[in-house]
Amino acid sequence: MSYHSKLKTDLQGAAAAGLITPEQADKVWERSYSLRAFASFKAAHWIGAAAGLFVALGLILVVASNWDKIGAIAKMGAFLLLFYGVGEAVLRLEDKPAAAIPLETLWFFMPVLGIGLYAQIFNLSGDPVKPYLVWAGLAAPLALLSKRPLAAYLTSILLFAVLYWGTLGSTNMLSLTARRNDIAQPLWHWALALASLGAGVLIYPGRKTGLPLGAGVVWLFVLMVADTAIKVRSQALVLLAGMSLAVLWLTYGRETAEEKAGLPLTAWTAAVYLMTFFWHYRPSSYSGYGGSDTAAGGVLTWILFAGALVSALFRKQRMLPEGATEDYLAKALLAASMFGAFLLFDASEGSAKLLAVIANLLLAAYGAGCIVSGARTANERLINRGVLVITLTAITRFVDLFGGLLKSGVAFIITGLAFGALAYFVNRGRKALIESVKK
Repeated sequence: MSYHSKLKTDLQGAAAAGLITPEQADKVWERSYSLRAFASFKAAHWIGAAAGLFVALGLILVVASNWDKIGAIAKMGAFLLLFYGVGEAVLRLEDKPAAAIPLETLWFFMPVLGIGLYAQIFNLSGDPVKPYLVWAGLAAPLALLSKRPLAAYLTSILLFAVLYWGTLGSTNMLSLTARRNDIAQPLWHWALALASLGAGVLIYPGRKTGLPLGAGVVWLFVLMVADTAIKVRSQALVLLAGMSLAVLWLTYGRETAEEKAGLPLTAWTAAVYLMTFFWHYRPSSYSGYGGSDTAAGGVLTWILFAGALVSALFRKQRMLPEGATEDYLAKALLAASMFGAFLLFDASEGSAKLLAVIANLLLAAYGAGCIVSGARTANERLINRGVLVITLTAITRFVDLFGGLLKSGVAFIITGLAFGALAYFVNRGRKALIESVKK
């Protein structure tokens, strides 16, 4: 029996025993079930979704084999009638997932078939991005009306894929990168790109904002380091923009207190971890990254920094459990991770090494905070996370500092034995700490 099936049975039993009312049982069940995007998808439903895809492919082959025998008006009329019929069937069969899911999958892919059909009938060609935006627009109604998240997920993914592909190109209606003749892209490209981004976020099902916000954060950072109107080239501004976006994602990446920080926290930790490698920075190693900062890119970087700093200081922190000490530690870590970028404004080797040392201290402080907070709140996962962060940082720094001494087989053997002993004692300490929490 699955977790949700058992939960439903237990809630029904509690309601029957008079411990809770049937209405309360229904509300608890609906809330728990809604937090799992694909909780209602059984094996038969996934098979049904595949069936819808195969039906769509089969229709393509059947029509292709009889293409010359069908008139232009008949082709478009039949398609529009079929498109409407499938959409109506999806809405009427919402309570029967085994039938609705294949039809919903088929309906999602039908717009692109219709666009290709129309273009072939009338021998049209043009912007490569436009058909996919039209596809997303035609698929949006079902994504918003359907009670299941499948169409919404597919449409949101389609919008983000088109956003990345289009904006990083240079010859389409979403292009934001510079053309070969250095002509600036028109402003309406930016408006259309932002509209696509907003639509992708709004259509994404559920209340969780972590993934769509993360996709938007990564997209914005890519645009800032690419050859666009908001590009930044100086080391300090690139790092400041990246860390500010990581902090913003971590701060706003979820809405409810029950949700875990998850991927945004991992991204922030990874960003700080990458900062530790500035120990190897040489000014000459950055010389190949040519160009200069744009005014818009510089202004945007400072706006992101200001927003991230205010958010980190005044919004509820997401890194550690609630508590006065944890709150101060988390806010200090977030702020310090951004202020470290200021050390790169002089672009000297000494400043870069100091930045690497600070990044190592941030990881050590975060790992220690996880261990202490995990012990206080009896949270094994938090303890394990802290041990992992500290151990990974220590091993990486050991390899950085002493890797050049590994020039013989004996040295490798001794290092391996040392790592084995470290793993043994770390695991013993971790288990002892977890056992003390359980008592």
